[in-house]
Amino acid sequence: MLVAPLYDGHEPADVFHQATSWLDGIHRQLTHGGDVHVAMQTLHRGLFHLRRQWSRKDWRHFCLEHARVHPLRELLHQCPFTRHGYERPRGYAGDAALIDYLYAECVGAEGHLQPGGHIYRFMYQQPSPRSVRERRTLLAREIDAVAARTHMPRLLSVACGHLRESELSHAVKEHHIGDFIAFDQDPMSLTEVTRQHPNNAIRPVCGSVRALLTGRTVFGHLDLAYSAGLYDYLSDNTARRLTQILFGMLNPGGRLMVANFATCPEAGYLEAFMDWWLIYRDEDQMQALTLDIDPTQIAATHMFRDSEQNVIYLALDRR
Repeated sequence: MLVAPLYDGHEPADVFHQATSWLDGIHRQLTHGGDVHVAMQTLHRGLFHLRRQWSRKDWRHFCLEHARVHPLRELLHQCPFTRHGYERPRGYAGDAALIDYLYAECVGAEGHLQPGGHIYRFMYQQPSPRSVRERRTLLAREIDAVAARTHMPRLLSVACGHLRESELSHAVKEHHIGDFIAFDQDPMSLTEVTRQHPNNAIRPVCGSVRALLTGRTVFGHLDLAYSAGLYDYLSDNTARRLTQILFGMLNPGGRLMVANFATCPEAGYLEAFMDWWLIYRDEDQMQALTLDIDPTQIAATHMFRDSEQNVIYLALDRR
């Protein structure tokens, strides 16, 4: 078993050398017919360990100056999911096309050069991708729940991506939604939303978070506003201000729901080989997002984690 290096009193340069040698060993395993699952599991656990043990400065240095130029990266990028995350074809991290890789195993992935297909299958089965799929199901249930208690409700999804949760919603399929606004900065994402809903069940609106923050784009009279993956990229100040603004758009009895990764067992791999950096928040940090909201306007606050314990959901009901 290849083990990630420890500091053990060594100078950072020595530890970086040890870590690079460790990556060499993983590379040999993957290029000489070793078990891909075992090698990937060793890699993930080792990277998670290094990320937790090292200072943020040393970890970033290792990712940018060592892992990024290591031949292992080229091999890992035979996995279409890993390569897409690193290359950012739409110009930003975590785009909707990348998330689609996590919703359903892509049939064509196994056709990529080996071991790329096996690496993709390994990634698909990891805890954080399972959390992403659970998030989709949970949001679809939330859409159905608001439609069950409110006649023809008005909904807003912020940074909606491909809005895949709507494809699981019975209320959307049965036309029980009055107005469903799909808000995103990416026109390609909105084109896919329109393609999936040609009967005008969803209203795509192209715009940025900045437009919401500055008041250039305003929505109102919402029965449900939610954001699935946006908060993972927002600073505390921006996230708190956006929470206040979205809450202010709700009808009495309306609900705001936001999701944020609290932890990610695959974070070391995402950062080292996909250049994908999220902002993680715990329960106290999620609760702090409500500080700019008048507490007398909050009827109830709900906070919970998903079954994998990776994602925190914050739901605020307006009085």
